[in-house]
Amino acid sequence: MKKWECSVCGYVHEGEEPPEKCPVCGAGPDKFFEVTAVVEGAAQDGIPDDDTVEERSTGFIAMLNDHMVKNHLHPISVHSPNGIVPIAVVFFIIAVVFKVSSLETAALFNMIAVFLSMPVVILSGYVTWQKKYQGVSTSVFKVKIVASVVAVTVLAVLIIWKLIQPDVLVVASSARWVFLMLSLLLLGAVGMAGHLGGQLVFSKAKK
Repeated sequence: MKKWECSVCGYVHEGEEPPEKCPVCGAGPDKFFEVTAVVEGAAQDGIPDDDTVEERSTGFIAMLNDHMVKNHLHPISVHSPNGIVPIAVVFFIIAVVFKVSSLETAALFNMIAVFLSMPVVILSGYVTWQKKYQGVSTSVFKVKIVASVVAVTVLAVLIIWKLIQPDVLVVASSARWVFLMLSLLLLGAVGMAGHLGGQLVFSKAKK
């Protein structure tokens, strides 16, 4: 049985022909190559090892981008929104149900911390997409990008709203529920981006 590896995400398919579409990243059959042997010194995750001779871009920015991808800055940095946003949303909900104002404040500070981390998350994500995944525009990456844009936008709206109207969750009004619905939208967007990212990272599975 032949083995075909996706050159974008590393997914391995077994069959006489490559699949019509990679189930992980959505790349077409032209992105698959037949696996014939393990080349010593070749990368196991799509990033060349230090001893692998490969043409590299020169310059400080290029070197910085190489290290950013090689040292997995994006998977590390996304732990901030993936881990903190759910906590902040739960804090908002508990604050409304049990009228605990201190949790509102804690949730706001958590969201501000996430917002401050987003430039690193977005930059490292873009660099990883371009260098590791060849900048392919498959549905997986499009959804991931849209989810990220939605997350940043909603996050900014919630922070500004809470700063302008500190009692938005205290007063029983339609604004409270809109605020909570936006918080859930933020949670969904972060969850979707995180899920797709995890799918790409752990893509080396056999069909």
